[in-house]
Amino acid sequence: MANIVPFAFKGELASGTHNFASGGNTFKIALYTANPYTTSSTVFSATNEVSSGGGSNYPSGGNTLTGQSVTATTATTAIDFTDTTFSSATFTAAFAAIYNTSASSKLVVVLDF
Repeated sequence: MANIVPFAFKGELASGTHNFASGGNTFKIALYTANPYTTSSTVFSATNEVSSGGGSNYPSGGNTLTGQSVTATTATTAIDFTDTTFSSATFTAAFAAIYNTSASSKLVVVLDF
């Protein structure tokens, strides 16, 4: 499986749904044991999310990402967030999803570890 950029994401960028500028929208990263998403997925899903129970110390819905910065060239654009830490966490994850909590939990990208 490869990383997934949802089909809807491109249109959402063009319509201004996502604001990656510093001080813009709030984004979260959630972790998964199995991938619940396809390219037609549009919003965050808790299906297959790492369990927040049993002392895992994983917060339901994942961690809020901070410190975003945007770098653009003529061919690419990169969005970088400050590294996030799941402190004292005890779990296994195979996928992650970044989603925009400021825009009805719209899905940004799914990452395959």
